[in-house]
Amino acid sequence: MRNIVLILRVKYLLATRLLRDHLFDVFILAPIILYGAFLAVGPQAQQLLADLINHPLWGFWGPKQVVLAFIAAKLLFSWRKLVDALAPQTSPDAYLLSLPIRRTDRYAVVFLIRYLNNSLFILSLSFFLSLSQSAAGSYLWLLQLALLSTGVEVGAGLLSVEVLSPITHTLSLSLRLHGSQVRRHGIVDGIGVVSRHVLRRFLPEGLRALVVRDVLLTFRFFSFGVVLHFVGALLCLAAMVKLLPEVREEPKAVQVVTGLATAYGVACLALLTPRLLRFQLPYWWMERSTPMPPDFIWSTKVWYANAISFTFPLVVVCVRLSLLPATVTQAGLVLIEQVLTGILVASFVGALVFETHRQPWLGALFSGLGATCFALIMIFLHWSFFFAIFPYLMRQFQTRGESRIDFLLSTHDSD
Repeated sequence: MRNIVLILRVKYLLATRLLRDHLFDVFILAPIILYGAFLAVGPQAQQLLADLINHPLWGFWGPKQVVLAFIAAKLLFSWRKLVDALAPQTSPDAYLLSLPIRRTDRYAVVFLIRYLNNSLFILSLSFFLSLSQSAAGSYLWLLQLALLSTGVEVGAGLLSVEVLSPITHTLSLSLRLHGSQVRRHGIVDGIGVVSRHVLRRFLPEGLRALVVRDVLLTFRFFSFGVVLHFVGALLCLAAMVKLLPEVREEPKAVQVVTGLATAYGVACLALLTPRLLRFQLPYWWMERSTPMPPDFIWSTKVWYANAISFTFPLVVVCVRLSLLPATVTQAGLVLIEQVLTGILVASFVGALVFETHRQPWLGALFSGLGATCFALIMIFLHWSFFFAIFPYLMRQFQTRGESRIDFLLSTHDSD
């Protein structure tokens, strides 16, 4: 019990220090972002919520089933964090493994923290969706539901850490020792081969190897957040599909919808760059041990942001031409405009990676503002402005990026 109280106290002190270091972000910047997002999409979200409440499926499902569905989605999104909390290897909680603290104490702390997290999530969800039926007994069943869901997810995490992981490690070791060496060709391997072949004409061998490594890490889903970024890009595409038939009679409106869909979708995919950097920081010693210059590392992240998002403008163009047929000349101009917009936005997000990887929401805000500005410039002025904007931005951001890389390479605590 004493160890549990000690760990909880350390967690509390770390949380208060983190809050104290980010007072401006929490109390000023975050309300501004939330209020701006509410002004932008608030009416549409309220209308969607009203449609969901009036949907027959909502009447078929009870409040408990609705909350359980959201809890299941939350568990999927935070599964990797749960496993890292139960078995910390590269996370900051790895120091607990070197202390004389029993596993049961660590697991009890994880259970208490997850229960608090789930309780706040369920109560907020109930308040937002008005799921509580009565003022007296409603919160009791919500807290019981939080307790049940916490027990289920922590139990599943313990099953994965304590049972499945040792079994998988033993089987893989046995197959490695006694099995035949068979070369496997999967989808990820095919992506790696195609990436190497395409980038061979543009990048030297060392830089190409690093970019392909980052691309393969993405398609191996180094984090479940990768799914969220791809879903965000698909939502941008879906919004374009919904809006294009409504504005098809206005050419400028069609151009605005297409350009903004490209810019926001590319920004969603390119924002995987700071997430990938945060994942790689515990292994940053490998970059320290190599004589790579800072501009080499910086160029790797910029090229990765372009490589991971380059196909999205092509998809946007194909969808637009399928909805609104055009001549060959018009289609070519649309393709050029969307590809250049995508390159500009992706390079902007990739160039800022060493500035925004510690504050992802701030990076998302700047990326959204930059994507909006670049798309409107390319639409209302001309796509040829790309050749004036792109070199200037890259020169400005390269100097800042190299200084940040020098700091990361020189410090002992990369995270």
